[in-house]
Amino acid sequence: MKHKPFTFAVAYWLVIIVIAHFFAPPGYAWTKNTISELASQGHTHKWIMQLGLSGFGALIMLAVGMAVYKTKKVLNLLLPVALYGLGVFLSGIYCAAPIDPTIEFSVREAQLHSLFATTAGLSLSAGILWHIFVSLNVRERLAHTIFLVVLVGFSMLFGLVENGIADFGLGIAQRLLYSSGFAWLIYQEFARPKMNPLNFQAE
Repeated sequence: MKHKPFTFAVAYWLVIIVIAHFFAPPGYAWTKNTISELASQGHTHKWIMQLGLSGFGALIMLAVGMAVYKTKKVLNLLLPVALYGLGVFLSGIYCAAPIDPTIEFSVREAQLHSLFATTAGLSLSAGILWHIFVSLNVRERLAHTIFLVVLVGFSMLFGLVENGIADFGLGIAQRLLYSSGFAWLIYQEFARPKMNPLNFQAE
């Protein structure tokens, strides 16, 4: 039996975010508000999405740890993915600013949340880029390149919307960004089943 830790982590995250939307803070709209704002400071039920973010990050790090244990060596190819998991994990510990401007919040905590979220995104991009360089054939290299272009494209879109340059739903842009990263993680587990160290064959 083969285990798919990345796929399990994504499924876990999807279940939690669906639940979190039922307990969203007043005035929250998924098309314009970010996922992080489901776990924003001052929100009574922020712990739900915190479990989603930190739990997802922990599962990603666990998957990499399992791969290292399985191969009995440090897999440099997976180190950026581990940093991605760590960034997401910490972004769940430190919460974003609330959507209600009247609620007092810690600016420092919000800044740390943004820092760790950005670090996660950059780490995932670095991981995909690394895979491009070590790809064994043109088809594989092309697949990773497409994933990277899509991820960077959605990241740029999110930045443009966040800064008021593009007229697009911020929540939609961020969910597209997350989805592209999730798609690559799942692709890793199905593209090369015999060579991918994250495919675990049960003994």
